Amino acid sequence: MLRKYASARPLIFARLATILTWTFLTGLKAHFFLLRSFFLLSVFLCSVPGLAADGQEPLQNYTPHFHPFDGGEKAVYHVSWLGIPVASAEIEMQPVLLDGKKFFQVTVQAQSWRYLDLIFKMRDTVESTFDADTLHPRRFFFRQRENRKVIDTTAVVDPATNKWVVHRQEGNKPKNFEFVSPYTLDPISATYLARSLDFKVGERLRFEVFGGKSRYLVTLDVVGRERISVKKGEFDTYKVVPQIADLSKSGYAKRVRQATVWITADENRVPIKMSSQVFIGSVNIEMIEGKS
Repeated sequence: MLRKYASARPLIFARLATILTWTFLTGLKAHFFLLRSFFLLSVFLCSVPGLAADGQEPLQNYTPHFHPFDGGEKAVYHVSWLGIPVASAEIEMQPVLLDGKKFFQVTVQAQSWRYLDLIFKMRDTVESTFDADTLHPRRFFFRQRENRKVIDTTAVVDPATNKWVVHRQEGNKPKNFEFVSPYTLDPISATYLARSLDFKVGERLRFEVFGGKSRYLVTLDVVGRERISVKKGEFDTYKVVPQIADLSKSGYAKRVRQATVWITADENRVPIKMSSQVFIGSVNIEMIEGKS
């Protein structure tokens, strides 16, 4: 019997490793959402009251302060779990002219590493076009390809009425809906807005974000300054602790555990690293390449 158990151990360990990896990866998109979303702040200057969740005070308006990305930029992030590389994200941003007006267009491509494709295959693309002055979104596109899941979401925003018109295609099931909000941003445009702000230690920022299906209330606490070392070198950073709350029943904010984000303290305001707790261990997201 002992001999039979010994011969079965490799199979048992292999199955256990598969279960643990699957448990981690199925929650990975929540952490990619956090990477895209920890900076989503309100920019549209209106006198309409903001959303208040759980009796908290209304959202505030924010005005861009820095513009380090005005000429365009590229960046690559690597994602690791327990020191094992599991995914990557490439970001490319460039200015464009639409009807004679300057906009920024950003494309994010996130994918799991190919050696994990048999367990979890992710090939996601997120794109945002937003006003170069206000950093408010005009169009948002989210292409999800995760195993057999095929979802395409397109949202168009009317800046005159603050109306979002959303078309969501889940396989063969289309879903169209609208909502009006002067504060909602998509994850990418809000990230760039946050990078334009002048952080202060002890400051708390609150904002609303639409992730493609649901809206979330995100709170950012700027808890201090810290010098950290990453593959690109040493950086003086702001240490930010984000929290995410669901504003709709379909949200998955509860799947995101405690996280910390480090943003460079220079005028570039680059999100250089993020660490988030998962079921076992932690996920680390780190920028390995970047240029303007």
